Amino acid sequence: MSEFHHGHEPRAEEIALHQKYLTLEGQIDAARLEGDEAEVRRIAPLVKRAKTRWIKANRRVTRGN
Repeated sequence: MSEFHHGHEPRAEEIALHQKYLTLEGQIDAARLEGDEAEVRRIAPLVKRAKTRWIKANRRVTRGN
């Protein structure tokens, strides 16, 4: 998966991380619909990590840190 280039703005970083999370959520949903359990297992930790990173960035942005 390619890196997201978000510049140096905190809000841009948060948006890029959210987009990455949503992309992975879409991929895991598609794998579930196709019944591809191996792909679901492969993507699940990536989704979890992406969600965690997005939430941390969101908190930084909303708190102004």
